[in-house]
Amino acid sequence: MMSFAVLSPLLLSTLLLAELLLALPVSYLAVVTVAALLTRFSRQAAAFPTAEPGVSKPLRFVVLIPAHNEETVIGTLLASLEQLTYPRGYYDVYVIADNCDDGTASLVRSRGWATVYERHDLQRRGKGYALNWALARLAEDGVRYDACVFLDADAVVEPSFLHALEQALKAGQARGEDLQALQACNTVLNASASPGTALRWLALSLMNHVRPLGRTRLGASATLTGNGMCLTRTLLERYPWEAFSRGEDYEYYLQLVEQGICVRYVPGAVVRSQMPVRFAQMRSQDLRWEAAEPDMPAARRAFRLLRAGLQTGDWRRLEAVAELLTPPLSVLLVWAALVLLTSLILGWSPAIFLALCLTLGLSLYVLSPLLLLEIPSGIYKAFFLAPAFVLWKLWVYLVLRQSRAQKRDWVRTDRTPA
Repeated sequence: MMSFAVLSPLLLSTLLLAELLLALPVSYLAVVTVAALLTRFSRQAAAFPTAEPGVSKPLRFVVLIPAHNEETVIGTLLASLEQLTYPRGYYDVYVIADNCDDGTASLVRSRGWATVYERHDLQRRGKGYALNWALARLAEDGVRYDACVFLDADAVVEPSFLHALEQALKAGQARGEDLQALQACNTVLNASASPGTALRWLALSLMNHVRPLGRTRLGASATLTGNGMCLTRTLLERYPWEAFSRGEDYEYYLQLVEQGICVRYVPGAVVRSQMPVRFAQMRSQDLRWEAAEPDMPAARRAFRLLRAGLQTGDWRRLEAVAELLTPPLSVLLVWAALVLLTSLILGWSPAIFLALCLTLGLSLYVLSPLLLLEIPSGIYKAFFLAPAFVLWKLWVYLVLRQSRAQKRDWVRTDRTPA
């Protein structure tokens, strides 16, 4: 049997290595969080420049909505689009009724002002194929537009949504940028509906607001999240939509950043999505989200970004490597808890100090939405369920998503209309 004298140094070295490895993603998230907080509480507006006020002609938008059996929720989105303050003659709405066997297409047509594209292709299933097909159809129909906005069928937009995107696009034009990609603030509509939706608000606020806010402040690229994307026509013509994996939005973002294109975050353009309320609904969505993987393994994509970044001296590509290799929050939280517990059991002061610093860094990141955003009711009560939520997400990520059926089949998430 190995004596404690031999085992103890081995344990301490392993613990120290685990803490040092954990320090890499935690340090990255802490820097991004501090940058987001500085952006929020500073009076500098340079992080998100807007166009100079004037009498220039409004930009023309196409709003593209992929919908698969969404008749129960898409009416809410259409109603919010009718309430936009943007000039009505400068945006057109197109709904892709993709392999639908419900009344989605009929409901949209009954509104009388949105166009329906019906697509039936059981071999090429999924959002990526639907977007590729619809963009080609727009070109065939000769539809003219300056930028295309992508919305999920279960979303609603703020009345100023298109105005905020237009201001960001015109600011980019003033900088001489034609290949522009924007990402709106993609948050939760029904955050107070249940403890589960409150925790999802917190999780999505971290991914869809804190991180892009901080990354933009640092001069890096934000991530495309699918809902609330805005791509100029020039960009789509140069880089056609050919992302067909489960994580089609993230895949397209990686393609853009590898080409040196920066995705700019526009926090003033707000889109809210309905989150599942019941566990069965949450399970379906979590499985689909966690099974979503880009077409290329993360390690290979990270190597390509790293090589391109070093060759060109492009900070954005290098930063994208750190974002790409950062593990899910559930993994980081459990990892941090384990190293803290182990260091306390062993009673090694340097390990305890480092573990406490890592815990503090993660806590700053996790709690930052409470400082940056309006807090929904019920969020503090939901914290009591946070450990179970983290363990569930970890189980989905490490175990359930490995199912071949889950990787192959697309399963729609049922929603309770908000």
